[in-house]
Amino acid sequence: MISTSQHQPALPGRQSSKPYKQPNMLQRLLRNESLKGYLYISPWLIGFLMLGLWPIIQTFYYSFTKFNLFNDPVWIGFKNYQDILTRDPIFLQACLNMVIYVSCSTVISIVGGLGLALLLNRSFPGNHFFRTVLYIPSLLVGVAIAKLFKAIFAAGQDGLANVFLGLFHIDPVNWLGDYNRPWMGLVAMIAVNFWFIGGTMLIFLAGLKGISETYYEAARIDGAGKWSTFWQITVPLLAPVIVFNTILTLIGHIQVFETPLVFASSQGTVSTGNPLGYHNSLAVFLTYIYRRAFISNDYGYASALSVTVFAITLILTMFVLATIRFSHYSEQEG
Repeated sequence: MISTSQHQPALPGRQSSKPYKQPNMLQRLLRNESLKGYLYISPWLIGFLMLGLWPIIQTFYYSFTKFNLFNDPVWIGFKNYQDILTRDPIFLQACLNMVIYVSCSTVISIVGGLGLALLLNRSFPGNHFFRTVLYIPSLLVGVAIAKLFKAIFAAGQDGLANVFLGLFHIDPVNWLGDYNRPWMGLVAMIAVNFWFIGGTMLIFLAGLKGISETYYEAARIDGAGKWSTFWQITVPLLAPVIVFNTILTLIGHIQVFETPLVFASSQGTVSTGNPLGYHNSLAVFLTYIYRRAFISNDYGYASALSVTVFAITLILTMFVLATIRFSHYSEQEG
């Protein structure tokens, strides 16, 4: 006897009904995009929390104390900050030096880096070779470069800088030891920044590659010249990169340390307790902090200087961001 109950084939388009399985907690965590982001930055975050956060808190606390390594910190309130702002001529000299140094060095880094990027953004034989040659020097930082430029700016006919000046029949300059013109050391410090423009050049070059050629073709059709194209197309579209490079170089120049320290040693001042140069002509923020902390053994005052420098850096960074944002919105409204 043939059974009438036969298997009915599934209708087209009908899916077999399976019970929905609720994902467990581990699966939900693995699908969380925010958690993935935190996992990616966790090595740096853990290192900062374990090795960076506590020293920052300690520095802020010690800035309100009189403290050295041999005695317990004594709370003195805002006295360190009052002395820095009202009774410290060396800090004022360092501020003057930093205004000159940071302003000139930032202009060199931004203008020089952008100029080289515009040149190397063109197609010509050896383009990649010149990019490499100009970028590699920016990787060699620290004391080695400071020692190199100390030899370049050596006095007499031995320094390469004076050899170059001799080609134009200019007398040799005592760059790092001229007691009648101590500001020449600051000029030499500023000139060192030409060595590092390859770093900003590479970032600008990446930004230029991100600008579509369509904009330049439209400008050529409209009859715009090269100068007008640069100001009306390249600069506005490159504005985020310019802001990034400006802030990066600004912070880096405020933190300059090795070059002035090594340059000051040419006058025999590091070993005698003054890494700031003759008449503090090479005084910058970090070398002054170094002197107060490790030579004068005044860690409380050095901590207050560190907090002050951090506040100055933060204010300047916010000023750059506010200026760029204001000019950007003003152009849009216009």
